[in-house]
Amino acid sequence: MNQPATRTGAGLVVAAVRCHVCEHALRPEVVIRSHAGVHDRSRYLLVELVDADGCQGWGEAATTPIWSGEWAQTEAELVRGLLAPAIVGTSYEHPSELLTKLDAVCWGHPFTKAAVETAAWDLWARRQQRSVLELVADRPPSTSLPTRASIGAYPLEQTLRMATEFHARGIRCLKFKVGLPGVDDAVRLRAVREAVGSDVVFTLDANGGYPSADVALRALETMLPVGIALLEQPTPRDRLDLLAAVRRHASVPVMADEAIFTADQLAMALDLDAFDVLSVYPGKNGGFSNALAMARTAAAAGKGCAVGSNLETDVGLAAMTTLAAGCKAFDVERWPGDFASSLYYTGSAVHELLALEDGRIAVPDGPGFGVEPRL
Repeated sequence: MNQPATRTGAGLVVAAVRCHVCEHALRPEVVIRSHAGVHDRSRYLLVELVDADGCQGWGEAATTPIWSGEWAQTEAELVRGLLAPAIVGTSYEHPSELLTKLDAVCWGHPFTKAAVETAAWDLWARRQQRSVLELVADRPPSTSLPTRASIGAYPLEQTLRMATEFHARGIRCLKFKVGLPGVDDAVRLRAVREAVGSDVVFTLDANGGYPSADVALRALETMLPVGIALLEQPTPRDRLDLLAAVRRHASVPVMADEAIFTADQLAMALDLDAFDVLSVYPGKNGGFSNALAMARTAAAAGKGCAVGSNLETDVGLAAMTTLAAGCKAFDVERWPGDFASSLYYTGSAVHELLALEDGRIAVPDGPGFGVEPRL
């Protein structure tokens, strides 16, 4: 898509907002199955912001009802009826200013608001013919990032097939969904360790599947012999006290994911010292600006940060890789992000797929977030 020539000044006025509901086909053999449910459909909302000169900015809402309660069709109506009228025609000096407008007209809907605000970042940077990465980086940016890949809570044979496929693609950090009744996690992880060897990092993600700290800790003990580097969201999302109890007694670092969507939840979790590593990304945190600020808050408190995922396509991944590549809050080599989404889809949502080679994803460096969606 051709963009008009460079504008003078960095101000931003949105002239139009367009919504595109997009269906992205998943490979059935690698569909994510977890305590949160089965992610077998990615019907997402693509938000397009346009200025008076025809310059475009793009943002993706990875709308999944089992995760955030958002559904693409209803979110499109929300954008058209409430969010778009709140932002069109107003002059903004910085894209983060849109969040105040969006939050004033409705509560919640983090992924949808993130799509609008991320599109504003994309448009703002494209107007200057600069990348968002160069505009926000507080360290020399990384050109590629290691990724971890998620393996659903499947029986042994399917777990092994997925693990060996990802290993063959160079991925050296695996996230196992655990905690589903009837699935022997210790047995399946032991088999994968024997198959892939000791050079692969194993992390666990229960998606809040353990009802108490004691249950979570007992389950962790059964898997420790294979070497576990991280335990993600072991207890229900609304029980920070249980997460804190696990963190006090666990022998491995604990990651908070579903428990922390907002800055207020982060503040409460820090007060409780409830986690070691924060899963942060624009969709869950309601905007690129929010994710950036929350990562810096967590890092200032001595916590690690990693980019999580709701199986975003490369449209969403472009913003997520930008976040991790340029922000010193992310120790990307120690805590790889969830950037392997392209392995789960049958096709690409962008014209030029983000390269994923030897377990590392290339960080786009073109104007804005550096990708052009396919419509």
